[in-house]
Order: sequence, then C-alpha cells, then structure tokens
Amino acid sequence: MGKRNVTVDIFGQRYSLKSEVAEEQVKKVAAYVDRKMKEAAAGTKSVDSLHIAILTALNIAQEYLQEKGSREYLVRRIEDKTDRLEEFITLHMG
Repeated sequence: MGKRNVTVDIFGQRYSLKSEVAEEQVKKVAAYVDRKMKEAAAGTKSVDSLHIAILTALNIAQEYLQEKGSREYLVRRIEDKTDRLEEFITLHMG
C-alpha cells in the first residue's frame, strides 16, 4: 500500500500528512490528539500552543505507560495461570 495524503485538523491547525495507514485511522488518531490538546488547554492558563502540545505529549505518554503496565501485569497473570494449569494437567493426567 502506498503513501497517501490525509488532511487533518488538530488544535485549530490544518496538517497535510503522508501515511500508509488507512485514512480513517489517521483521522481517528488526529481527533484523539485534538481532544487531548483541548483538555490540556482547559487545564492551564497558557495559550502557547507549544506548551500545550508538550503537556499533551506528557499526558498521552502517561496514559500509554499506564496501559502498558496494565497489559504487562495481565500477561504475567495469564502466563502464571497457564503454568499452573500445565502443572495440574501433568499431575493428574501424566
């Protein structure tokens, strides 16, 4: 799949992006970033878009790391339960 141009609006600015990702996905990501920037702007007195963009990046990074930690915890639990199930099967069937 080749790169295509996708135009998105984020925090009042229009951007023309080249992406191999489906247009709908690019627009979904842009809408998410736009919403997060508006949330960050509402929580600060700053009107500097760079400051707001950095706050937004920090907020998104925090969300990402929190979700990543949750995922890693769930993977460990699944692995532990799988190990215990294998032991149970070996003990009772082996």
